Amino acid sequence: MKTIAVIFGGQSTEHDVSIVTAIASIIKPLELTKQYRVEAVYIAKDGSWYWDEKLKDISLYQTGEIEDFMRKAPKTHLLFDNGLTLVKSSQFAGRKMYRKIDVVFPAMHGTHGEDGELMGLLQMANVPFVGCDMTSSAVAMDKVLAKQVTASNKIASTPWIWFTANDLSRKHKDVLDKIKPLKYPLFVKPAHLGSSIGISRVENEKELANALEVAVHYDDKIIVEQGVDNLIEVTLPII
Repeated sequence: MKTIAVIFGGQSTEHDVSIVTAIASIIKPLELTKQYRVEAVYIAKDGSWYWDEKLKDISLYQTGEIEDFMRKAPKTHLLFDNGLTLVKSSQFAGRKMYRKIDVVFPAMHGTHGEDGELMGLLQMANVPFVGCDMTSSAVAMDKVLAKQVTASNKIASTPWIWFTANDLSRKHKDVLDKIKPLKYPLFVKPAHLGSSIGISRVENEKELANALEVAVHYDDKIIVEQGVDNLIEVTLPII
C-alpha cells in the first residue's frame, strides 16, 4: 500500500482555506478508496511541522484545539535520504517514529507553498509529488508574471497594468495616471494571492482608492485589470 503525505496549512493568509482543501477534498476521498495510507502533515502559522492522525479531524481547527495540540505534540522533522521520511519523537523516551513517504500531495494555498517553494524542496529531494513543478507554480502564482508570459506568446488578455506598493506610496499620481486608460469596472488584486483574498471589484475612483489600500495590505505587487462584460467563466481541470 502506497503512503501519501498530504501537506497543508503554512505561513500564508490562505492558511485556513488550505486546511479545508486538505481534509475535505484530498484526505477523506483518498481514505475512502482504501488503497492508500494517508498521512496528514500540518504546517503551523509559525512554520513548525506536525504529523499526526488527529490532524485529519476538521473540528480540531474549528474549535481552536489545534493550539493546545501544538503545545503538547512533538514537532516533525523531514529526513531526505533517497526520498522523504517523516520523523517525530514518540511517547516513549528516546524513541522516534518514522514514516517513509511514497508520494506527496501538496494542499498548500498561497505563499510559501503553492508558489513553488514546496515543490522546489521536493524536487531537490527527488520526492514524487502531485501537481505542477516549481517553475510553473511560480509563474502561475504571480499574476503579473503570468500575464507577461501569456503576452509574450501573443495570448489575448484584458487590458491591465501593475505597480509596486512602493510606487503607490512614492508616485501615487503616476500610478493613478497609469490606471486612467482602463475602463470601469476594474479588478484590483494582490499579485501573489489566490482564493479572492484582497481582491476588489470597483466601479469608480472612490472605490478604487479603498481597493488599492486593501491590496497593498496583502502584497507589495499589485495588478489592476479591466473587467469583462457578459463574462463566461471556464474551469479547466487537468489530469
